[in-house]
Amino acid sequence: MVATIPPTQPERGHCFWRGLAKFLLALPFLALLLYFEEDWRGAHAWAVTRAKWEAKGESFDYTKFIPPLVPRDQNLAATPLFELKKETSPSRGSYLGLPYLEKALRDETSTIELPQTGAWQRGELTDMAKIQKTIFGDYKSAFNGQTPPADSLAQFDALFPFTGDLRTAAATRPFFRLDLDYAIRPPRLRLLGPIVAPIHLSQVLTLHAILALDHQQADLALGDIQTNVIVLSGVKRDPTLVGGLVAMGVMAISDGAIYFGLAHHDWSDAQLVELEQALQPINFLADYQFAMRSEVAQDAANLSFYKRATAAELRQKVFESTYAERALLPWPGGWWDNNMKQLADLHLEEVTTVDSQKRMVFPKAAARISDRVAQDSKRGTAYAPWNIWYTEAASGSLEAMAKFAQAQVWVDEMRIACALERHRLAHGAYPSSLDALVPAYLDTLPHDIMNGEPYHYLLRPDGTFLLYSVGWNQTDEGGKINGLSYDPKAPDYTQGDWVWPTPKL
Repeated sequence: MVATIPPTQPERGHCFWRGLAKFLLALPFLALLLYFEEDWRGAHAWAVTRAKWEAKGESFDYTKFIPPLVPRDQNLAATPLFELKKETSPSRGSYLGLPYLEKALRDETSTIELPQTGAWQRGELTDMAKIQKTIFGDYKSAFNGQTPPADSLAQFDALFPFTGDLRTAAATRPFFRLDLDYAIRPPRLRLLGPIVAPIHLSQVLTLHAILALDHQQADLALGDIQTNVIVLSGVKRDPTLVGGLVAMGVMAISDGAIYFGLAHHDWSDAQLVELEQALQPINFLADYQFAMRSEVAQDAANLSFYKRATAAELRQKVFESTYAERALLPWPGGWWDNNMKQLADLHLEEVTTVDSQKRMVFPKAAARISDRVAQDSKRGTAYAPWNIWYTEAASGSLEAMAKFAQAQVWVDEMRIACALERHRLAHGAYPSSLDALVPAYLDTLPHDIMNGEPYHYLLRPDGTFLLYSVGWNQTDEGGKINGLSYDPKAPDYTQGDWVWPTPKL
């Protein structure tokens, strides 16, 4: 019998190492496959989303949101006060600033303290005694103890002499467009300091207007307010949410002077007509939609740049950190695309929470978006590279719509209050119903943007009136104002009604 030799069995250890070697050799191919799969997945999602919104008439072209040029002789921002120049600072490096405006506003003078003009939204009028005392101190500090002029308006004019020239220029220059470099790429590199600067300017103009009203010079006050409106009408066309927020801030500040004049019955009928002409075109709901659409186009331009940029470009132009080189360069392009897809869906859905033509706001729709974003932020992958830009941006934009709605209600109520004052001037009393204002003082009555119904109005027995919107909760609470838990004097605009404040004379 012939003996047979059994086949040699491979040792287990040898099989393991050979398998491991094959696995390690396959890893680069698996990683490459995963990279391309992620790249395709994000690119496909973005392409589908982009096509969906473009079919509805939306645009992702950032250049379409850049404010158009205006003739220099009609552009208030073309005056020397708003000339842009390169400036340098240890903290900001080289940047475009408004040095002449900064000098005119005395930004470099720490001894100048602008006094508070009163919280008109709470019905608190400006304390003129405090105003006069502060301006007197500012004058003495700025002019080395020189004897100040006799009245606070003249003192203020000495501190800020540019206001007269600016009012004169505004009378023939109805547009405002700063000479900013909107072609810079990515748009994120564009500094927004010049867009924010009008906030301080509006504070000075509004304080001047209140002083002018206090000195029975309502014509000067009207010019200050009209100048503010021209500035905000240009700033809100900046293709950023910041531009819209600044415009609302300028209006809220300027409203303080209108309110002061109404409370003291300083405005003439003709001046009230001019105020109506300035306020009537303002549509902060349309501005909100423009801002959200601009944000989408800007996000698309920014993320498209990051997607194609080299590590050096990311470090030098955007992040100023080697982290960009270590963490961002290897990203599949689809991760940037997935962020763009989510941001586009978010902001363009936010656009639908208002109807700017019918002047309606839909808080319930905004709440649904808010709930969805809140859930997204709780995902374990919320800060993964394919979600992080969306997660960061989403949390910052959710409160914007309520702010724009609030600003529009103030404008509407301001217009009605001006018409009520015209009725009082003509008849010696406010009317028993808002219907008496049409068509003598208003072509049509603004409706409450929160529910589409008329604003609530009641003539009180003492001759004053109650005027209010149902507010964010869309519930008529009879003109009730809810205070914040941590500051009962400050209105909680998420609850209660949005009430035109009765001045406390």
